[in-house]
Amino acid sequence: MKHHQRNPRARGGRKRQSARRDPLIGFEAPVTIEQVGARGDGIAHVSAPDGRSVLVYVDCVLPGDEVRVALRSKRGDGYGAEVVAEIARTALFNEPRCSHFKECGGCALQHMDDDQYRDWKRQKAKVAVQRAGLDADEAERLVAPVEVSPAQSRRRAGFSVHVGATGVHVGFHGRFSHTVLNVPDCAVLRPELMAFRAAFVTFLEACPPDHARDIKEVFVTLADNGLDVVIHAAKDPDLDMRQDLAEFADDNDLARLSWKTGDEPDEPVAARRIPVVRFQGVDVAVPPGGFLQATREGEHALVTAVTSALEKAQPRQVADLFCGIGSFTFALALAGKRRSTLAVESDPRAVELLQYAVGQSGSPIQVIKRDLFRQPLTGDELSNLDLVLFDPPRAGALSQAEQLAATGPEWVIAVSCNPATFTRDIRVLRNGGYELEQVVPIDQFLWSSHLEMFALLRRA
Repeated sequence: MKHHQRNPRARGGRKRQSARRDPLIGFEAPVTIEQVGARGDGIAHVSAPDGRSVLVYVDCVLPGDEVRVALRSKRGDGYGAEVVAEIARTALFNEPRCSHFKECGGCALQHMDDDQYRDWKRQKAKVAVQRAGLDADEAERLVAPVEVSPAQSRRRAGFSVHVGATGVHVGFHGRFSHTVLNVPDCAVLRPELMAFRAAFVTFLEACPPDHARDIKEVFVTLADNGLDVVIHAAKDPDLDMRQDLAEFADDNDLARLSWKTGDEPDEPVAARRIPVVRFQGVDVAVPPGGFLQATREGEHALVTAVTSALEKAQPRQVADLFCGIGSFTFALALAGKRRSTLAVESDPRAVELLQYAVGQSGSPIQVIKRDLFRQPLTGDELSNLDLVLFDPPRAGALSQAEQLAATGPEWVIAVSCNPATFTRDIRVLRNGGYELEQVVPIDQFLWSSHLEMFALLRRA
């Protein structure tokens, strides 16, 4: 066998060079905050040591605040920065409602006063409308005042869980951090969710540490008849853990407690009663971890906007696309005059539960399972409709909007939890001949940068 010897004169492999540290990380400078950006953080510019003007994003500040900041991380075209000293605060600075505000990543705008906060959210809606192709005057005319859900009204939450040497942590991630921050009080969530959190901390503290460490998240939804809880974990629970969970559900009067391991389907551990919500007097069961509007007040504001649009459009044949378990379906079918309603959803569990509720109530609703991202309703299916409502996930409804633009009915209602995809879909509809009649911004995510949008459009 021929042996290949290494040439002693050959160059060695190229050594991996360590990543160069950004020289601006850790740099400190005084700044005056110029405006609040789309994510709720303050925007300012600092002069770098080399004379460049550098864009910085600063949390927990307002326009006019003078603060000293330290640059902590690269972020897009600028740097995320942290306040290290307050020089002068604007008179509009409001004392945060929550003791965890500066550390917790859940809220961004508790330091705004209520009027300033409403104006900021409405401005966010007007920007979305202008980006869809309307001018500033049209946006001012079309966008209604913001419907804001009150404090302690949010009825669903996902708590992160970490059990380690420092104890049990059940709460939310810290601001720009993977660290789980305990939140024994919260100004946003319903008291029932916070009472569950406290009880769950006590439960985990009493669990064998190996079992408690398997739990990564717990999702809690307040239905009309109690809490629906889904625990996400790395391993299946053993027999003792199942018994402990059943006792925990009894002690805390949970409607249902389920366990989900990895990507496996969730498994009910304690199903004491079926969680239900009521739409237009009809009880509908909620699937484990199923979607509901974030607050009852926000849901009521959206349904009110829908029923107002129905009075204006007077449709007879309507469709509810991405309908879930029927947040708007029963309002479309039963509010005022009864209407023939087509409800379309891709989640098989939501479809099954909605079909059952429709059958029990005798509502004039046909429910079908269909993936509208891959198979939107097309010309022939849209031709007999007078009005279509769509309420998609954050990704929006581009394919369906394109079909509506081509052959849609006279009236369209668009509901969106993402102003960016709302802008895109509205632009598509306007290019197809629709005109905006009304826009209602609805804030179900108090003190965050998120915003729900309702829009009524009519084919010109």
